[in-house]
Amino acid sequence: MISKKALALTIISALTSAPATAADNPASHHHGHAEMQLAISGNQVELLLVSPAGNIFGFEHHPRTPEQHQIVSSATDWLGETPLVNTPESTCTVQEGSVQHELAGDHEHDEHAHGDQGQHADITVTQVLLCPGLDQSMSLTTPLSTRFPGLEHLDVAWVGPDGQGAIRLSHEESSFRLGR
Repeated sequence: MISKKALALTIISALTSAPATAADNPASHHHGHAEMQLAISGNQVELLLVSPAGNIFGFEHHPRTPEQHQIVSSATDWLGETPLVNTPESTCTVQEGSVQHELAGDHEHDEHAHGDQGQHADITVTQVLLCPGLDQSMSLTTPLSTRFPGLEHLDVAWVGPDGQGAIRLSHEESSFRLGR
């Protein structure tokens, strides 16, 4: 019998290997679309979000103006501090998190010298959430479409002790049933 910790590590390993493949495949980069994967164990959620930067920042080039630098900084901070899924009672807290993207807020960038026009930039967010009461909850919510209007569709896939599932949320939808 496999332990819960070994199961979680196996799940996360499988989930985190997918974005590397997607990042290498230009056809996988769809503006307005993002993917979130969840590994659920008890009251813990391990989360991976991959999105084109345009969905989050409104652009995919290095920031050129003070306003664009502020947008990148503010969105990056929000993504690192805010639980990207939560119980209906809002019990989740971020225990660990990271936000990775190529658009460093303090990087001076000359688009003509480096040719960043037409490039695709992605954002990858990982979080470990502690969600008291999750093991009794049948649904989760996400604040992503409310915070980022450029996000038209969010594909959510999850796996946990009670099985797996997937759903595509439109911009107007913010909650989904786990199907337990």
